[in-house]
Order: sequence, then C-alpha cells, then structure tokens
Amino acid sequence: MLIRVASAEDAAKVCTVLRRSITELCAADHQNDPQILSQWLANKTEENLRAWIAREGQVYLVAEIDGRIAGVAAVSATDGVLLNYVSPDYQYRGVSKALMAVSEGWLKGQGQVVSRLTSTATAKQFYEKLGYLPEGDAKTGRSGMPSFPMKKLL
Repeated sequence: MLIRVASAEDAAKVCTVLRRSITELCAADHQNDPQILSQWLANKTEENLRAWIAREGQVYLVAEIDGRIAGVAAVSATDGVLLNYVSPDYQYRGVSKALMAVSEGWLKGQGQVVSRLTSTATAKQFYEKLGYLPEGDAKTGRSGMPSFPMKKLL
C-alpha cells in the first residue's frame, strides 16, 4: 500500500471512493433513506474535490493498492481529521488504519498534540480502537444523522 498526497488529477477517483463508501458502507448512518443519502452526497462532486484538495492548511491523502485508490483521508492543522473513507473494494485491509496513522503523523508535524474528528455511528468503534475518546455529547447534523466528536492525544 502506498499513501501519498492527493493531486487535482485524483479528484474524480477520490469522489468515486467517497460516494461509494458512503452509499455502500455507511448504511447504518443513512439507513438507505434517499433524502439523508442525497444530503450527505450533495457536496461530493469532482469540482468540490478539486477545490478541497487545493485548499491551503489541509492535506488530502490517498491510499493506493495496485495503482487503484483504495481510500482517502483529509486532515487540517486547525480542524483535525476531516474525513477518512475506504473503497468498499478494500474494506478490512488496513487502509483506514494506515490513513489515520499518516494523518496523525502529519498533525504531529504541524505541532499538534491532539487529534480531533467527528465520527459517524458506523465508524465510532473503529476510532475507539485507535484510542479516540468522546469529546462532548453526540450531535445531530444537517441531515439528522448523529455524529460523535472525538479526540486522541498524540
């Protein structure tokens, strides 16, 4: 597995990974409700991904296996881990864990001593296994899905 910084040329493939991961792996969160799913996917466009990848102060990472994008993460020095998604084709192969290790290393390199993120219900147990603890009460997002603020000392 190779983890590297994403480029604008990756935007379409990254977009596909995000959309497939949300649709296929996060059913416990959106409960296959078309309205919730539509809201969650609305900003996951190739154009937005290009802009997000280029944004200063954060980095998008891609994990590649055999030349294919297997997962994507984004991390910001001010906001912590912004996202961490794996392609359904590579689930349970250590992709998300590897992306988290690189994301946390990047945060340390930025002088951060704490990593923060907001988890979905689907991913909460995964982050807990990585040492993340609740930070405040669960919240309800725009789409009505619960989210869980979490943190970990680096």
